[in-house]
Amino acid sequence: MTPGLLGNVALVLGFVFTALGLLLSLFAWWAKDARYVEAAKRAAWLSFLAALAAFFALEWALLTDDFSIAYTAKNHSTKSPTWVKFATLWAALEGSILLWATFQALYTVLAARKLKDYWMAPAVLGTLLGIELFFFGVMLFVANPFAPVPHPPSEGPGPNPLLQNHWMMAVHPVLMYLGFVGISVPFAYAVAAMLARRYQSWVAETRWWTLVAFGFLTAAIFAGGWWSYEVLGWGGYWAWDPVENASFIPWLLLAAFLHTALVQERRGMFKTWNFAYITLAYAATVFGTFLTRSGVIQSVHAFVEGAVGPVFLGFLLAVLLVGFSLLSRVASEVRDVGGLNLVSREGLLLGASLVFATMAFVVVLGTLFPLIVEAATGDKVSVGSPFFDAVFAPLGAVLLLLMGAGPLFPWGGIDAYAARALSLMASALALATAVALLFGAGFGVALGVGLFAYNLTALLAQAGRGVSAWRKKGRGALAAVLAYLTRARRQVGAQLVHFGVALAALAIVFSQAYRVDAQKTLEIGEQARIGGLEVRLLDLRAKDEGFRFAVIADVEVEGVGVMHPRLHYYPTMNSPLAAPSVHYGLYNDDYLILQAFDTEEGRWATIRLVRTPLVLWLWIAGGIILFGILYIVFPGFSWGRKRAAEVAA
Repeated sequence: MTPGLLGNVALVLGFVFTALGLLLSLFAWWAKDARYVEAAKRAAWLSFLAALAAFFALEWALLTDDFSIAYTAKNHSTKSPTWVKFATLWAALEGSILLWATFQALYTVLAARKLKDYWMAPAVLGTLLGIELFFFGVMLFVANPFAPVPHPPSEGPGPNPLLQNHWMMAVHPVLMYLGFVGISVPFAYAVAAMLARRYQSWVAETRWWTLVAFGFLTAAIFAGGWWSYEVLGWGGYWAWDPVENASFIPWLLLAAFLHTALVQERRGMFKTWNFAYITLAYAATVFGTFLTRSGVIQSVHAFVEGAVGPVFLGFLLAVLLVGFSLLSRVASEVRDVGGLNLVSREGLLLGASLVFATMAFVVVLGTLFPLIVEAATGDKVSVGSPFFDAVFAPLGAVLLLLMGAGPLFPWGGIDAYAARALSLMASALALATAVALLFGAGFGVALGVGLFAYNLTALLAQAGRGVSAWRKKGRGALAAVLAYLTRARRQVGAQLVHFGVALAALAIVFSQAYRVDAQKTLEIGEQARIGGLEVRLLDLRAKDEGFRFAVIADVEVEGVGVMHPRLHYYPTMNSPLAAPSVHYGLYNDDYLILQAFDTEEGRWATIRLVRTPLVLWLWIAGGIILFGILYIVFPGFSWGRKRAAEVAA
């Protein structure tokens, strides 16, 4: 048995078992017989085992340097470290599709275990298996990760150097795919709900899955920003690159869905919005893969694989067709009856969701606009950070205003407590903005400070209201706080998420406004002032690391110590990749880049220093957001079932 043989057999079996499960699901829907659902679940388990076997077969080939497989021959090197060899599975098209299919099979079997509603179970399972069948089909007929090589080489080029320049390569794509694939579960429930005409309970039943997918996407976006910060050598964390945008779109749409889904759970409203949002969110994951793998865009993250582009475009259109054709069929049945009070929690939640949706539309427009112009006129144009920053600044401010006020408002209207809290929040906004202006901040930075104070006041007011409710039940101060923290997990978790978002916004405002970027060429032993700091070049040395060659500068930086920026030379690249040295601080990050050096005698080097405030707090904010999501999610299955039963009753 060879890795290639095992992998191909596993793909064929996975395709067969998935197709069998899909047929059984369709028959269960037609016959209204739960026995076929159970049989489809067993087929889903078999297809998952097949996907797992294919995954391990490709890892087997990579870890044992088996170049008889084309994927290994094109993307692997015997000189790569073990972690790079392992992560090479998702470094290129065929392997990343295998990773996606494996995660899809995993989510399918996990979701199948929780299917209790036999009216919807066949459609949910059938939708998930249909998606899974697509990925098995792509691997078998379009992008086979186990295609053989007639004359295997003895060595390969290794993965894209950008993907082996930092250990985050082993983490970021996995998190992204877990988030992308996770959205398929609520999408499948939405399809089933529209088919079975059971429009209410699916939102509560899928809340856990939605939060898990949202958590993975959040982690992936922050991890991707950190990877960009540490690897690309430009001193930033987000460049509005088209592939960055493609990962951001489903996050925005899923955030919109989470807000309107909460209203449907509590008030039975916004069913149409929820079906539309979850369809668009899942379609956005396919759209992102289409952009990355079709070759229609230029990006440091993109990999030109034209053959699979049309296939994913067809799948994207199929997802949109299924979701919106079903929605049009049931639109009259899910339309909200009665008016909406905009000055209420549901009104503000709808407003927040519309802001998220508008942001997603702006990102799509800015990403596709150059392609549209080029196709129409032949001219090449670009849409970069100035456009996105100009649009997102006011939208972000509106979102922060809604985020602070929304959770304080009761359902259906406003009460005296919310009115008093809103008055305090407005005072905090005005006072903090005025103080920041007095200290010399620009208006944008001052407003950012004010909005942070506004949201912090709102969070304190929410917590105070929750603790006061327990005090009125006779609890002591400490007991009331503990009861609130443990018995109101959803509220506390949401408050942590909102605090993390407000903190991230503050960090972004400061890091964009007060970034210092300077460079200077120094002789060995020379000291100079760069970006406000005294910098001395101590030494310049070379190091052969086997799979790459490194040039390292030893630089002493005032108040920091010795830092070691590097340039990495890979055999497959004509120019080196920068590996910055970063000193993280509570107030400023000192980011050192080796720009150039004396290639003849090693007597001088050009050092670039980027000093950026509060970047560390951006990563801390990401951790707070993730902790808030986890606080809601665990334990989550029992709550979801209980809530679904209450709604159904």
